[in-house]
Order: sequence, then structure tokens, then C-alpha cells
Amino acid sequence: MEKIIQIPEEYRRLFDYDWREAAIYGGRFSLKSHTVARALIIIARQKKTRIACFREFQSSIAESSYQLLADIIKKYELTDFQLTNNSIVNTINGSDFIFKGLWNNEQSIKSIEGIDVAWVEEAQTVSESSLEVLTPTVRKDGSQIIYTYNRLLEEDPVHKRLVLEGRPNTLIINVNYDVAIKYGWMPDVIRQEMESDKANRSALYRHKWLGEPFSTERRIYKDWAIIDEIPHEARLERYGLDFGYTNDPTACLGIYKYNGGLIFDEVIHQKGLSNKQIADMLINLPKALIKADCAEPKSIDEIRSYELMILPCNKGKGSINTGIQWLQGQKISVTKRSVNTIKEYRNYMWMTDNNGLILNEPIDLWNHSMDAIRYGTEEFAKAESDQEARIYKQPEWEGISDFES
Repeated sequence: MEKIIQIPEEYRRLFDYDWREAAIYGGRFSLKSHTVARALIIIARQKKTRIACFREFQSSIAESSYQLLADIIKKYELTDFQLTNNSIVNTINGSDFIFKGLWNNEQSIKSIEGIDVAWVEEAQTVSESSLEVLTPTVRKDGSQIIYTYNRLLEEDPVHKRLVLEGRPNTLIINVNYDVAIKYGWMPDVIRQEMESDKANRSALYRHKWLGEPFSTERRIYKDWAIIDEIPHEARLERYGLDFGYTNDPTACLGIYKYNGGLIFDEVIHQKGLSNKQIADMLINLPKALIKADCAEPKSIDEIRSYELMILPCNKGKGSINTGIQWLQGQKISVTKRSVNTIKEYRNYMWMTDNNGLILNEPIDLWNHSMDAIRYGTEEFAKAESDQEARIYKQPEWEGISDFES
């Protein structure tokens, strides 16, 4: 007997055809992604449907919605679906799921034909330019676009487009964790975490569980320019390297000086790398000094053994904020291929206290490339600071000529 796929009543309108775009947003454990995935699987079984699953940033199938859909198919023992390495196909009616990243992928997105339903996961990260590419691509008569997201900032383009400004024939579903409680689908361990946040961390609770956006003032970096490529005249000065751990990626960026500013170019952002693998990647890059996390002296020594120029950074009290403050005063550009760095740049935030007041301490998230950048630029910041100190201490009489005395 086939297992029944359950869909909460709050999401019933997903099966209607009188809307063009759907904004489905709210806090953690509101069942957004799981419910949309289940609904799309049901739709794909009913008739031949081409479903395109998008994210703003997706450099591999592992970063897509593929695994969630595959897990549901396996859970409900839906043998009419065939899972390949990068797609899902219904062998009875020909429905298929495809997976693409939006960022820096305009031509590939425009070439997709016959999309019936587009699902954009983590839509809070989608840029205005990506929306402008996506919406005309999903152009088949009766086609629909579903956006699922937890609001990040007040200015999130997808929320501004669909909810604040509004579009014709838009479905809006705002849900929170009370949906999971209503149907008995919230595990005790998650409920306890939610209740602890509610009692002790009110600002975190409002963002995490009620889906309230951060204010734009919480963004640590702003106004970085996204450029197509590194100008020929730019000079490579350093690499910054942040080592990864079990669940964290290794991040490495080339740091260039150009026209009075800095350019960052992502060369590594990958989980599960050994020091030998990191060294093999670095050996094939243009030569420059590498500044790495000093908390990993053994890793630095091993990479140095491959005849690479690598030195530890200098950490100390206040070094994070000092580095951030210096970078905030710089003219900065990032190459558009630096997908993970751009994602971190958009999500790197200051912490707040229980009353929502911004603290002078960054959240320990979205910071792998951000840390690598600080390591690679710390000497620039120190040199500038030392120069300012010398000017400040210069005696008033120094430099006055005999003719002026």
C-alpha cells in the first residue's frame, strides 16, 4: 500500500492555478521547503511537468534542493522516480526536475525551455538582476514560480517585489513554527531550542523563529562592487587563507591592488580538503605570499613543505574589529565568479543583544571568506596605521627649510 504524502492545510493553495508567483516566507521550522518539495513531487506524478529548482548560489548539485527531493522520494518509496547524479525523472509520465544556480549563470538560465514550475529556494539571497533573468525565462502559458525564504534584510529584493510592492496574481503564504506544532511535526529537541531562544534571546527569536528581517544597519560590509574580471593592470599582492574543519570550507582569495582600491578573487571555497589538496591547488596559482590562520601552525608548516610562501596571520585582542574597521574604509571590488564570497558578503552581520541593539561583534557565521580576507589584508591595515602614527608624532619643526626660519 502506497504511503500518503501529507500537506498542511496552510499550503493547500499550492495546487491551484490562479496565481503566477508565490511568496512563501516565515521563520524556522515552518515546513516551507519540505512542504513545497512534497507538493512538487505530487504535481510531477499527476501529469508531465518540467520543474526547475533554483538557488541564487549553487556551485554543485550538493548545494541544491536535490537531496531534499530525493529523501522524500525514498521515504515514501516512490518507485516511479529515477534518481540520476544531477536530475530526477518520473519514468511513467516523463516529468523531470532540473537544478541550476542563478548567480553568474545568465546564458544557461535563458536557454532552459518549457519550465512549468520554478522553485527558488533561499530566495532571500536572490538579487534583482537574477530576478530579471528568471521571470521572463519562465514564460510558458500557465507557468508558475514559487519562492521560499526566511527574510534576511528589510530590502530583500524578492520580498520587496512580491509583498511590499506586489505583483498581479501573487500568492502570499506567511507561516511560522506554529504550523509544525499544530500538526505534531515539531520534535521536542527543536521545540526546546525555540522556547529557550524565546525566553533568553528575544532578538534572535524574532528573526530565527518569527522570520523578522535584520535591519540594513546590521550588515558589516556594504557597497562592494561586483566586477566581471580582474583588470589586466591589477597587481596581485597576497592570498588570504582560512582553513576548513569538518563542516566548514577552506576559503582562499587572491587580493589585488588596483586604482586605489582592492579586488578580491575567490580561488578556493570547498569542504573536506586535506592540506595536500590545498597545496596542490595553490601551487597552480600565480605566485604571491599566502597569509593563513595562525590557529593552524601544523597546517601552515605542511603547506610550506611544498615550497609555497605561507606565513601565519597575527591574531590578538581586537584584531577582528580592527581588520573589519579598516576594510570598511576601503574601495572594494569582488569578481562575479567569487560566488561564495559574495554570498558571505551579503550575509555577514553584527550581533545584537536581547533588546535588538547592535553589538560591535560579528556573528560567527558566513565568515570563511571574510576571515581569509582579513588575514590577507592585515599588513596593509598595519602599514597604514603605522604611517598615520609617524605623521602624528612628527615634530612641528621637522621639514622646515632654512629659508623659512
